[in-house]
Amino acid sequence: MMTCRLLKHACRDGMFAFLKRNLKYSCQCNSRNPLGIDMIPDKWNHILFPNSSETSVDKEQLENCVRRILSTLGSSAESDLKANLLGKSNDCTEENISDNTSRFDSIADAVAEKFPSLEGSNLDEHFKIIAQRYGDTYKKLLDKFSKFPLPPINQSWIFQPGWTKYSFQGEHPIAVDYPDDDALILDVEVCVNAGKHPTIAVALSDTAWYSWCSKRLFNLRYHYTDKVDLDDLIPLGRKADDPERIIIGHNVGFDRTFVKEEYFLKSSRLRFWDTMSMHIAVCGLAGDQRVLFMAARKGNRTKASEEALEHTENSTKASNVLGFQNWKWLDVTSTNSLLEVHRFHCPNSELFVDKELRDLFLVGTMGDIREHFQSLMTYCATDVAATFEVFSILMDQFWQRFPHPVTFVGMLEMGTSYLPTNAKWQHYMTASDKTQRTFQNQVGALLQEKAHQACNLLYNDRYKDDPWLWNENWDVGKEPKRITTFKRKTTETVSEYAKRVWDESMKKQNRKSMNRRLPAWYRNLLQNNVQLERWDEVDVFNAFPEISNNENAINLSAQMRLAFKLLRVHWNGYPLYFSDAYGWGYLVPGRTSNLSQFEEEQPGRYIVEENVVFPYKSVEAFVMLRRGKIDQPVYGVVTDGREVELRAMQWLDKGIHIDSTVQQYFFQRNQLTSKPEGTFAADRPENVNGIGPLNERVNLPGVWFYKLPHKDSPMSSVFNPLGKCMIPYIQNGDLQSDDPDNLRLITAFNSMCSYWKNNRDRIVPQMVVSLTCFQDACEIAPDDEISVILPRVVCVGTVTRRSVEPTWMTVSNPEPDRIGSELRGLIIAPNGYRFVGADVDSQELWIAALFSDSYGVKIHGSTPISWILLKGDKSKGTDQHSLTAKEMGVSRSQAKILNYGRIYGAGRPFATRLLKTFLPTLSDEDVKKMARKLYRKTKGSAVYLRELTEKGRTAVKLLKKEHNVDIMLYDGDFIKESDIGELLSVGNFEEDDVVSSKVRLWAGGSESDLFNALEKIARSPQPRTPILGCRISRALEPEVVNEDFLTSRINWVVQSSAVDYLHLMLVCMKWLCDTFGIEARFTISIHDEVRYLTKEDDMYRTALALQYTNLLTRAFFSFKTGLKSLPSSVAFFSKIDIDHVLRKEVDVDCITPSNPFGLTACYNIPFGESYSIEDIIEKAAHGFLKH
Repeated sequence: MMTCRLLKHACRDGMFAFLKRNLKYSCQCNSRNPLGIDMIPDKWNHILFPNSSETSVDKEQLENCVRRILSTLGSSAESDLKANLLGKSNDCTEENISDNTSRFDSIADAVAEKFPSLEGSNLDEHFKIIAQRYGDTYKKLLDKFSKFPLPPINQSWIFQPGWTKYSFQGEHPIAVDYPDDDALILDVEVCVNAGKHPTIAVALSDTAWYSWCSKRLFNLRYHYTDKVDLDDLIPLGRKADDPERIIIGHNVGFDRTFVKEEYFLKSSRLRFWDTMSMHIAVCGLAGDQRVLFMAARKGNRTKASEEALEHTENSTKASNVLGFQNWKWLDVTSTNSLLEVHRFHCPNSELFVDKELRDLFLVGTMGDIREHFQSLMTYCATDVAATFEVFSILMDQFWQRFPHPVTFVGMLEMGTSYLPTNAKWQHYMTASDKTQRTFQNQVGALLQEKAHQACNLLYNDRYKDDPWLWNENWDVGKEPKRITTFKRKTTETVSEYAKRVWDESMKKQNRKSMNRRLPAWYRNLLQNNVQLERWDEVDVFNAFPEISNNENAINLSAQMRLAFKLLRVHWNGYPLYFSDAYGWGYLVPGRTSNLSQFEEEQPGRYIVEENVVFPYKSVEAFVMLRRGKIDQPVYGVVTDGREVELRAMQWLDKGIHIDSTVQQYFFQRNQLTSKPEGTFAADRPENVNGIGPLNERVNLPGVWFYKLPHKDSPMSSVFNPLGKCMIPYIQNGDLQSDDPDNLRLITAFNSMCSYWKNNRDRIVPQMVVSLTCFQDACEIAPDDEISVILPRVVCVGTVTRRSVEPTWMTVSNPEPDRIGSELRGLIIAPNGYRFVGADVDSQELWIAALFSDSYGVKIHGSTPISWILLKGDKSKGTDQHSLTAKEMGVSRSQAKILNYGRIYGAGRPFATRLLKTFLPTLSDEDVKKMARKLYRKTKGSAVYLRELTEKGRTAVKLLKKEHNVDIMLYDGDFIKESDIGELLSVGNFEEDDVVSSKVRLWAGGSESDLFNALEKIARSPQPRTPILGCRISRALEPEVVNEDFLTSRINWVVQSSAVDYLHLMLVCMKWLCDTFGIEARFTISIHDEVRYLTKEDDMYRTALALQYTNLLTRAFFSFKTGLKSLPSSVAFFSKIDIDHVLRKEVDVDCITPSNPFGLTACYNIPFGESYSIEDIIEKAAHGFLKH
């Protein structure tokens, strides 16, 4: 942290001097710390931080904290600091103590008396002890199994249903109910064309090989069905004493979904361990690295790899493919498939994994499986052996890099996700499909009507004057004459033969009639099954109603390019045009410089290719019409070209403002490549601002081509004018159709269908297993309708150790304009059960702020970012997101994206793109200025410093003592290059004696300390999370990436620490539930949420356990960062939700287009309830976790 001298002019000296005179450096009553932050009651502090002395505060450091908070936060902090630091808050006289109350005073005694005792002398010992209690047996099983020598793969497999055991002792294979070993490698294969059921499986223990075959494999008359019953699944048994057992697999979350006992309502001690997660944690790839890794492997470059190169220290250094070979990190990692992981970790293995056989499971039938049974079982066993070799190699490496037992147990618990539902699930999918079809049919009917109207342009060749449809295929060609003979079949009677000849002849005649009456582009839309009676006897447009009655007659959707032409879409009055090179753009008339390059068919129309003419006159007339300068389209003779150009230039003044450097780039490129003949010195309109003109590859007579703006950059192209990035332009009227309501209507319908369209293929195939017919085995009531979904979770799915699952861990909240977005509301607790859960408030922001505080004086709220987080109030608009929203002129939710992106390491370009998306009417230059202002105020400015050695620190003291020279120190150990000379003057020192490495620090911003703390961890030789000591992937360690991928490494520090938080919560909840007999099981973690399924009798105790878990976890984070206290604002969840379904908010009825009456009316599901910590203490027997 910087000394007071650094910021002596950063705030008003009068205010700071006033605070300095009155500042208290400790608060004896302990309700607030020296910076006015409310802390937990002293009684709780003694429980959570036993034998911890109060943190001493240096006077100068504390004064500096106040100064920096004032300088960066200004008026938003001044009044609060003045009230808290100068008022009664620190006056601990007897008459004022009564006013100095804490929000938890009413429950302080209840919690202190009934809080569960720690197991150990402090929080660190406590979490180690309870994690070892739950993880040691599993760890021993894994360690023992990993040292076991891999036996030869069994070569002969018994073809019989169920499990077969092949003992290593040479005994004859025997049928068994299930493997009775405590540790197994398991691989399951599914014949996709036969349904979702498991087909075969192979397992390996330290005593035997095992094979399993589905009974459906033996039923030659089986029928395809997506319904899966428990009897279709693989049994692994549940012994009476239910000992710890562990299943190992590569992407084992997939294999778990086929294990019968995992669907039982009561959880067991069977756990699953994933070798793919181990690989990702030990040496996985970050997102940008993956792109570059694949580019290096293939030896070519793509647009994605070019963008990924921006995250390297110097993209030009790797500007050619050969540059990839100089990256050390390419040699310490691989992608995540079993084939690649095995090849990387076991290069000397004699196993051959033949993935070609896998195709039989993807495209073959059950008959193919039976025919190739032996080879497919051996293939499956080879996968098991490969998984075992990877597991054996990685196990020791994992313990070294992730030594804390909480990490291990947390990963095991993450693999127990469990989502109950019931028969309403099928209703949800049916309703979503039906609603989407309804909206799509309405859009289709509108476009079909437009297509019918467009066919009118055939008459008198009027299509040649249409600014949109001029380049469609209007051919009404004739079929070549062919003589068709019909031979009579031997089985036909004369009358049958005559009827067939007549029918075939009429079909042929109808096809000929259709070809003569419909343009080619329309004929291409007709489905093959469309047959109209007697086309030659009716006018073609009288036949359209017959086509319209068939909703499948025309293949025309809003995603097709033709749709935008039929809708006559324009950008501020300029007709849209699609270029293969640049995507969608618009045509600006008035260009006379290239007219001489084209042959004029007739005045105003120029031939651009054979049988295709461009209606320059009509484009100009349309533009003028849209701008209100003429009353109707003009189709007369065009006047002098230059006169038209000058006249048009007066009106063509509206467009999108972009960075002038981009405009200059396009202009210069066009000048270099344009044809010399007939061109003006500046071939561009004078008053049009936009992305263009792009005359190089779009050269149409009389017009310039400009690209539609894209949210990413001016260089990006728009290929769908109805895409998400174009919606703001449709809403503000920049992008319109001939009837503006049409485009808005289609956009609204597309938006409604987008969620279901994008997620249907993940939702519908979910394996929903009914327990209704298995009440006894599943220990449920006979009348209960219960089905279960097991999410296929990868417990470490990213390099930050975040869990990954394609459907449930990315599920969105219900939106009134999104079909199917009520998905979370369809995860329904069984009768007698409830969901209990909470959302960790500002989890990652608090973690980052805590690191910021620990980087300096180790007091909560000692840095501006931490102070505003702990003191800010969302309801009053004083929290960080609200302040950013006010500063930037965006919504609070948008400000939240900006803030989190910055904390994750995203730079100004990221903020610029977001702000341009949020504020599309601003120019690029204005947006860049806003981004610069935001980052200057938050992140601050970079200062390059030198770190002091021990001799350097001595020299600083000598300067102060002997020469009264005060060297400005940064973070106590760094100085500017310009101050090195001062140090060398006090002794016989060389430069290398007093300073060492050169570093970059951030200064002057509210988050400067935060980024200094995060970068210090990210740049360390072996980056580890400060809480559980988890090490970063080998592929991101500084030794192999140098200064590259710093954004990914900073992101890793925050997000990986958030994973530590989740693992601590899971372990703590398991301890509390086991200790106090609470019947609850982990359900899922979504984003920063955690949910448990519990019996109704235990729901308040579960809620209290969750609150105590949060208190212990937050306290542990503070303890590990050296802050032996805890702010009251983060001690507990703001609320605990108790609900019948998995929705995020208990009072949201999940009303959507597919669920218009809500969960209450449609599904008879009542609202849930939310409880504060005070409410839960009252409900749960005044704080008792015991019954």
